[in-house]
Amino acid sequence: MYSEHVVGAAYLLGNIYVVVKGSCYVLVYTGHSPYDLIEKIYLDGLNAIDIATSYADICVYILDASGQVKRIGHDHAVSTVMGGLTRGCVLSRMSVAEDGRIVIVERSSEVTTYTKDGAFLKCTTVPLDTPALHAVEFAEAYVVCTESAVTKSTKEGTLLDVPRKVGYQYISIDRKENLIACDCVEHEIVELDSESLEVTDTLLTLDRDGIESPRHVQCVLENGMMLVCWMNCLDVYSFIQSDTEGYLADSEDDIRMQRTREAELLEREIAGNNNAFKQLYRTSQLGNIFGDLSRPQELDSAAVLGEDTLHLVLS
Repeated sequence: MYSEHVVGAAYLLGNIYVVVKGSCYVLVYTGHSPYDLIEKIYLDGLNAIDIATSYADICVYILDASGQVKRIGHDHAVSTVMGGLTRGCVLSRMSVAEDGRIVIVERSSEVTTYTKDGAFLKCTTVPLDTPALHAVEFAEAYVVCTESAVTKSTKEGTLLDVPRKVGYQYISIDRKENLIACDCVEHEIVELDSESLEVTDTLLTLDRDGIESPRHVQCVLENGMMLVCWMNCLDVYSFIQSDTEGYLADSEDDIRMQRTREAELLEREIAGNNNAFKQLYRTSQLGNIFGDLSRPQELDSAAVLGEDTLHLVLS
């Protein structure tokens, strides 16, 4: 499907948002089979570096090489959260903390945190031998990965352990608070122990699952899906066997039920400390988001069912 490499993908409120290298459009797909393209959101001059979901503010953020962070709201309204960041290849990746703070990594191994409104909070330099690629906030620390090592650091920049000599491109956190990492050299997606950073499970491989040089992984809070970007492909996985006969298999009743469960899950896990989300959840506008099951345009897709995963490739 894509002529260029997929930069990244994120999931929010039943939709998948995809950014592709060299494209000024954010592509929006339904988050269920047959994964229809339902909208193209134009961002003038976009040169996307990364994309991430904020559950605290119900939006998607896009890090742009121009030194800006763009915000796409649940209604697909676009705004600029911050500008004036270092431009070009110095910027690496970003992540979003549980409370909505934005964490941006530069290749100089500086990890900078901003508020959800783009106000500067803190800049930490992590002492690493090779440039930092990505960092996530976890248990009052940063987990930082480079092409040759992964380590944990305090928010003051002190290493909490000796860097493990294995390189990862990107790290996400799943619903069970496991660290999920891309290994583009070994062509694997692995699960890491959050304390030792040792590999506890190999989830995807080149031989078994066909992924090659994966560079972006996103674990979905709402439903446990996992989005994996590699080369010019986006793969959608579920580790719940029943999904292959329900939500991901395109039964309209099951999709509607699953979306209701997603909304309830988000309310339980986030809304307790987020009055804005409570208010949003109770509005008819959010109900319309979950109720809109129209599929105006079809994509070519191929699905391969393994023993415990649904593997859908958009290519």
